[in-house]
Amino acid sequence: MNVTVCSKNEEELVLDVSGTINSANAKEFQRLVEEERDARSHGRLVLDVEKVEFISSAGLRVLLRLERAAPLRIINASAMLMEVFQDTGFTSILDIRKAIPEISLDGCELIGQGANGQVYRLTRETVVKLFGEGAPLSDIERERELAQRSLIHGIPTAITYNLVQSQGRYGAVFELVDAESLSHVLRDHPERFDEFAQQYVDIFRNFHATNVRDGEFPSIKDIYHDYIAGCADWYTDDELDLLRAVVDSVPDRGTLIHGDYHANNILVADDELIMIDMGDVSVGHPIFDFLATAATQANLVELNPAFAEVHTGMPVRLIKRLWSYLLDHYFADKDDRERARIDQQVRLFSKLKVACAPMLARNAPIEIVESSVADAKQNFLPNAQDLIGSVDW
Repeated sequence: MNVTVCSKNEEELVLDVSGTINSANAKEFQRLVEEERDARSHGRLVLDVEKVEFISSAGLRVLLRLERAAPLRIINASAMLMEVFQDTGFTSILDIRKAIPEISLDGCELIGQGANGQVYRLTRETVVKLFGEGAPLSDIERERELAQRSLIHGIPTAITYNLVQSQGRYGAVFELVDAESLSHVLRDHPERFDEFAQQYVDIFRNFHATNVRDGEFPSIKDIYHDYIAGCADWYTDDELDLLRAVVDSVPDRGTLIHGDYHANNILVADDELIMIDMGDVSVGHPIFDFLATAATQANLVELNPAFAEVHTGMPVRLIKRLWSYLLDHYFADKDDRERARIDQQVRLFSKLKVACAPMLARNAPIEIVESSVADAKQNFLPNAQDLIGSVDW
């Protein structure tokens, strides 16, 4: 039995454990783990048990003692170890994650793409969303949890199965028969535009009509405050304060918002729309959803048409058409003048997301980030004061 340090940071200490843990070496196992833990004073203790061949009852008791002393997570448990943990009830006591299998995507069809990763056809009945390189496993697990909570509230999102890894990246498998991205369907079947565009609007409205309990989903305002804090190197203190003031001025709502609603984040399965990118689901005023959609469907398409086409998976004319359809049908109860006012307001607010490009477009070419910040400084910040307190719908 061996214990070695795998990685460490302010949030967790990861220790690799290998061999067999039994009554003969359980005390030594505990001593080695506690020695590493106490020497480093990190938050969560993580034991990577991928190379553990067997653990006896003596070893299980050590895990309980470690859990009582500090937060403990066990990762990469083999099928054999998972059976032991399940049979003994330890999966209901400890935070235990099974090993994530490696898969090959060679020859798999790319059917969707968004800012957070790509969606590939894995088999006839399953697809896999492969997240960007370096995406933390915790973020992927959080997205699965948000998707599951959203599904319970009636949001049409995919049922997620096991986690996988491929080419050094993590992914999640979910079942969708004959699915295709909405962007591709709209592009390739113009005769069905109204049919699917109406579903697109209906799901958007469904989100904003869904009330949830306090703390069940993260607050969109908190998320944007984190974005703004991460942009500190790009703006002056006064500019950062103005960005925060714009966020804080929006009325609070206890309703769901998607956070990145566009046609490349939606799949069509059996002629119904299914959401696949749920990592930004949160609670707040619908304008945060509209500004996120407008950032790509109204503003990015003007700022950088080529990148907008890549990001949304649609040609410019179709991006603009879908944006107009969304406004006309979501706000069908308002007259043309009022819809035009809201359109202008949302376009201005969407510059908030453009301003946060250093955090939101970290995988984009640096020139996209630089041009976004320049655009925010020129076209958003000088008018931001006028936006404070302006949302009245």
